[in-house]
Amino acid sequence: MQPTSMELNQLLKYVREMKKHRGFDGTSLEQEMVLFTEEVGELAREVGRWIKTGSFTAENRRDLAYEAVDCLIYLLSIANMAGIEDIEKYLLEKEAINTRRFE
Repeated sequence: MQPTSMELNQLLKYVREMKKHRGFDGTSLEQEMVLFTEEVGELAREVGRWIKTGSFTAENRRDLAYEAVDCLIYLLSIANMAGIEDIEKYLLEKEAINTRRFE
């Protein structure tokens, strides 16, 4: 069930280049973590809206997706800052570990 290939490394590179292009490549790892946790809070708020109503409208789904994307961008940015260039390799390794744990 484990994926055999992905394009996360391309997304990792995109985030690195996008941050440079927009002038956001001067943050520290600590600042990036604060920004990431703020985005996780915004994602939690959107999930809370769903819990409150019990259903998703197209607008709620879009808003939740935007917050999830913001979180993903910050996660990949943190990986970039740590010098991780092949995140797909680590994903596959970690999922192999998880698969063994849960079989």
